[in-house]
Amino acid sequence: MPVDERPSEDACVPSKNKKKVASSCGLWVSSTGNDGNAGTSGAPLRTISKALQLVWHQGKRVYVCAQEFDEPLLVPGGHRIFGGLDCRDDWRWIGDKKKTTLTAPEGETPLKFHGGSGVAVIEDIHVIARSILPTHTGLAGRSSIAANTSGIAVDFNRCILEAGDAAPGASGDALVNDPAEAGASGTFGNAACTSATVAGAVPVSNTCGTPDDRADDSRSGTGGTGRVASGADGGDGVPTGAANGGTGETSSRTCTPGEVGADGAAGLPGAGATGFGSLFLDGYTGPLAGNGLPGLPGQGGGGGGGGKGGTGTLMCPFASSAGGAGGGSGGAGGCGGLGGNGGGAGGASIALFAGSASVELTDVVLKTGRGGDGGDGGKGQDGGQGGQGGPGGILGKATALNFACVGGPGGQGGQGGRGGGGLGGHSIAIAYAVSKPLLKNTTIEIGEVGTGGLGAATAYNGADGVAAEIYDIEQELGQ
Repeated sequence: MPVDERPSEDACVPSKNKKKVASSCGLWVSSTGNDGNAGTSGAPLRTISKALQLVWHQGKRVYVCAQEFDEPLLVPGGHRIFGGLDCRDDWRWIGDKKKTTLTAPEGETPLKFHGGSGVAVIEDIHVIARSILPTHTGLAGRSSIAANTSGIAVDFNRCILEAGDAAPGASGDALVNDPAEAGASGTFGNAACTSATVAGAVPVSNTCGTPDDRADDSRSGTGGTGRVASGADGGDGVPTGAANGGTGETSSRTCTPGEVGADGAAGLPGAGATGFGSLFLDGYTGPLAGNGLPGLPGQGGGGGGGGKGGTGTLMCPFASSAGGAGGGSGGAGGCGGLGGNGGGAGGASIALFAGSASVELTDVVLKTGRGGDGGDGGKGQDGGQGGQGGPGGILGKATALNFACVGGPGGQGGQGGRGGGGLGGHSIAIAYAVSKPLLKNTTIEIGEVGTGGLGAATAYNGADGVAAEIYDIEQELGQ
């Protein structure tokens, strides 16, 4: 058809014509068509996506039967899609009675706009973002968003934009299920009668896998030395807590064992997620909940007190080596447990996200489902067990002397903090940035919000989602 014989703009709008519009107005799509066809009304394409690839040189108009199409669309600016056509009755417009239905797989936005120039026009389309079943855990935290205009100006006429239920957020996992590393057992004290001053057992350490970082180390107390006239006290374990070294033997008292190390403090819980999150062309991402902090290592057990020596019958045979037995060292404390991960944000149910460009809705119905619940924070890892204290030194044949004392057990590592609760998902008909959409005769139905996930206590739970007919996301950003 020559350029001067092309149909007028109004002649190419089905709702403005009682009869079928001219086949030359654009490309035609039917679910019974074939993408290898020419795209005429007599030989329609099968998918709207194929029509959008080909239609740029034919007026950027696509005509679609009032049938169901399961395909996510990316529509450039300046293109027009006309649904609600009865392809069994010469493609007449029936959009006031029956719409074209457009949907996509769970977790995908059926209708998105990007690129091109000019205003995109959508008429007589029922866009359905499917609900996401909670049992589909691979889609945890995914949103149900019917339409996303990004930065493209769009006019919606006689459309239904319907978002289903969003997916709940994933529960935070403990980083590992087994307890943290246990502390090593203490070592034996040295035997009596081997020196004038018999060394106590050397301490043992637990670096908790980070030898270059001493902040999470635990070290036991050294065993007390054995001397001729008296035994020395055992050393205290670290991290420094209460004094827990045993006392050395004297002529008026026996030695005492090292005491158990103090347990490490539990890690602080992670903060629950708050705020709105981020909307972008490919969907929505909720804010992160805080991870729990690691627990502190247990204090090393105190060293056992050293023994008293001496020479004589059934004691040490030589004055130069008449020291008593050395005390055993304490056991190292267990490592602190790792913190649990924060719970994931629940997905949002949003009928329309309008980006920075203008959007106009005329005779449109907006529906949302339920926002996904936020995931619960993960349990912190249990702290590691403390090591057993080492035995005091032996006496050999010096049966008239006393054994040196055993070191104390190491303290248990503190449990890791629980992760914070994830944010509950939103249920919003229109979320917009910069420019508030213009609504003409628009009906809105809002679903429920998702509840925030559980943390260690109420103060660490995630916040519930937002329920709104129209929500300015920039108010959340403080702009």
